[in-house]
Amino acid sequence: MDMKRLNLVLMRHGSTVWNEQKRYLGHTDLSLSSKGREELISTRDKLKEMVFDGIYCSDLVRCRESLNLVRPDLSNEAVYDSRLREMDFGDWEGHTYDQLKDIPLYRQWLDDPRHIAPPQGESWEAFEHRITEFLESMLRIAEDVQVFDSPLVSSVLLVAHGGVIRQIVHHLHQDIAFWDIRIEPGDLLVLKLEHNEIGWSGGGLHII
Repeated sequence: MDMKRLNLVLMRHGSTVWNEQKRYLGHTDLSLSSKGREELISTRDKLKEMVFDGIYCSDLVRCRESLNLVRPDLSNEAVYDSRLREMDFGDWEGHTYDQLKDIPLYRQWLDDPRHIAPPQGESWEAFEHRITEFLESMLRIAEDVQVFDSPLVSSVLLVAHGGVIRQIVHHLHQDIAFWDIRIEPGDLLVLKLEHNEIGWSGGGLHII
């Protein structure tokens, strides 16, 4: 089987007011702030010449607005997928660390987020499952794209949230810990993937 290659361009949305105030923001559907729109100016310049074979975006408004600001020509082509939403922080949505720090369950969650879930929120297992499910379906589509049989490298743009991007990178690069992945609002991270008879694996990784 011929080697197939894919450049997965991961873009984090611009900031919202809650991001600026360091409030937990998961499924709450906020628009970009003025700062968030400014953050995307340089991102737009980096993306303007890029050609993509697929575009995926979280269905939350801060990601939809971000895509429309950096590449309005791609907005109608994008697949908007709720599986790309940030983790749901439940009752802790909209709160800051200082507001939550004296709650015992919150302290337990900080120490062991994989086994403790926010009240009315999402468990780590559920979050991990939906991201993996999305990735597998996206990569199955990529594997079937005709261009992969040529020497060209296919490219996919994915606009999502910080936690989602960390999980995608960690899933495809098991040697990179979730919390070691840094991606600021408006950042672009390129993950180079290769496919052979075993499946997809992560190659190079860099921020542009």
